[in-house]
Amino acid sequence: MFPSNIAACFLLALLIGWTSAQTFPSIAEVDLLFPRNDTYAPTVLMPLVVGIQNPSAAVPLNVALHWYIYQLNGGNVTRYGDGVIPETYYIPPGARQYYEYSSFYNLATIEGTWLLHWTVSSINCSQFPVNNHSIPGYIQGNHIIFTTKNGAQATDLVTATADGVCATAQSFTFNVTGVEKVSVGSADTIGGGDSVTTCAVVAPMSPTYRPNPCAAQLNATGASSISLALTASACGLPSSVVSCPVKSAGSLKDRFGGPIWGAATLGWLLYSLIALLI
Repeated sequence: MFPSNIAACFLLALLIGWTSAQTFPSIAEVDLLFPRNDTYAPTVLMPLVVGIQNPSAAVPLNVALHWYIYQLNGGNVTRYGDGVIPETYYIPPGARQYYEYSSFYNLATIEGTWLLHWTVSSINCSQFPVNNHSIPGYIQGNHIIFTTKNGAQATDLVTATADGVCATAQSFTFNVTGVEKVSVGSADTIGGGDSVTTCAVVAPMSPTYRPNPCAAQLNATGASSISLALTASACGLPSSVVSCPVKSAGSLKDRFGGPIWGAATLGWLLYSLIALLI
């Protein structure tokens, strides 16, 4: 383990590198890439994939993604489940987009019609100023309806984001004009005094910015990486219902579900440590 002072300097250098590389104003975009308003074969690992464009600008927005899935049966609506897509904040150098993903694990395994409601929460110091030492969240949402039917097309992330269909993906955009440091907490918090965090300054979209979800298209390599990561995550559950590969002891790939999964996990840890230092 690094000595604390060396680790602090290293993480601070990463933060300085991010802030110096990011210029404002800058548009961040969140796109629902899968599922679409379409029909798919039932599957245990029906994926939910969201693309985040211009991730450097998205970091201070503290974007959080939630989903809720309902089965529609005539006039009846049954809530089947909900979840959160974990934030990684791992930003590869020069990345124009990255992907957050989860699955409706063991939910969409039967034929039916489904309503997916998804929300994007973010923080915004300009429209929602800090009040009583807290930063209120701003939540936006939308929904799609998709169908599962035996014999229908299998899940295909490349086809779902291909030319001709990608432009109709649901999106939210943010005009990030800067970043502020704000104090949160109170004097009676652990350690005493307020803590300092960062918050995005977001301006209205004027003139209206037209989303471009086609810029977040997935190729075969990216789609395969997401599929492997979702399988690895499901295989880590106490009682998995998916077919899991044989693990080799001591492998970093096995512990983290592949290089991309491991990098994302490492990025989340680094961002968390940076947040403690500023």
